[in-house]
Amino acid sequence: MGFKDIIGQDSAVELLVEQLKSRRVSHAFLFIGKDGVGKKRLALEFARALFCPEKEADACGICLSCKKVSHQNHPDIRLVEINEGDNIKIEQIRELQQEIAYKPYESDRKVFIIDQADQMTVQAANSLLKTLEEPPSYALIILLAEETDSLLPTVISRCQKIQLSKLAREEIEKKLKSEGVAPDKAEVIAGLADGSLGRALALLGDEEFLNSRQEVYSILYNLDKVDTVDLFKQADKLTTYLNNGLPLFELILSLFRDIILYKQGNNNRIVNFDFIDDIKVMGKKYKIEELIGIVNLTNTISGYIRANVKKDLALQNLLLKIRAKRV
Repeated sequence: MGFKDIIGQDSAVELLVEQLKSRRVSHAFLFIGKDGVGKKRLALEFARALFCPEKEADACGICLSCKKVSHQNHPDIRLVEINEGDNIKIEQIRELQQEIAYKPYESDRKVFIIDQADQMTVQAANSLLKTLEEPPSYALIILLAEETDSLLPTVISRCQKIQLSKLAREEIEKKLKSEGVAPDKAEVIAGLADGSLGRALALLGDEEFLNSRQEVYSILYNLDKVDTVDLFKQADKLTTYLNNGLPLFELILSLFRDIILYKQGNNNRIVNFDFIDDIKVMGKKYKIEELIGIVNLTNTISGYIRANVKKDLALQNLLLKIRAKRV
C-alpha cells in the first residue's frame, strides 16, 4: 500500500509528498477530477501517509494506523458523503464543525474528506466557508469534486487546488489485466472507461451494459436496411434503453467518432475496436462531413431530450436523419 498504488496521478502525488517531507501541509485541499480517476483513493492515501509513524512521506501499509485507515475505522478520519437526496446538506457540515472542535484521538492531525463537494447546498458551502477561514491547526480538510462550476469561488480560493488527470487507456488496461481480466476484455473495457478506472471496474461486471451496447450498434449498423416502420420500432427500443439509464447518446457519439477516426487513419485512438469490422463498413457509407453532422445532430437531440422533448419522437428523428444522411 502507499502512493505507489496510485495510478496515473504522478504530479498530484509528487506535490503531496513534497508537503509531507517539508512538514508544511496546507489546511485545505480541493482535488478536482472526473469521477473514478481516484480522488478518494488519493485522499485516503494522503491521510494514511500523514498518520503513518513508520515511513516518511508515505504509508508503510502494515502498522496499526495504516490498517485502521484501510479498514475505515481510524478515529481521526471522517468521510462526509451524500446520505440522501442529491446534495450534501448543511446539517452534515454542522456535524463536521462539531467534530473538528475536538482534538485528534490518536494522531496529531484530523482529516475530513468531503466527497462530491460540488454537490453541497449553498447553505452547506457557506457554513463550511467559516471553517475553512479559521480551521484548527490540527485539521486538514480535503474536498473532492468533478468540477468547480458549482462551488463557491470563496470556497475554492481557500483550498489548494490539485487537478487529477484522466487515466491513459493503457494504464487502465494494465490494471485490469493485473486483476486477472482477459486481455481482449481488458482492452475493450479500458477503451469504454473514458479515463476512469472506477468506471472500468463498474463496467466489468455489467454484462447488461455490454449486451445493450451490442444491440445499439447493431441498430445503427443496419439503419440503411430497414423500412420506416421498422426504424420506428428501433427508435422505441432505444427509448427503452434510455429510460433504463443506458448512456445512449454517449454510445452513439463514441461509435461515430470512431468512424471519423478510422477515415482519418487514427486507428490507434479508436475506442470500440471490437467493432472495427462494422466501423470499416460504416466508414464507406458516410463522408466525413456527414459524420461530423451526425455527431452535432446527436448532441442537439440529446439537449432537446434534457429539455423535455418527447424521447421517442426525438429518437425517431435522429434515426431518420442518420439513415437519410440529411445532417
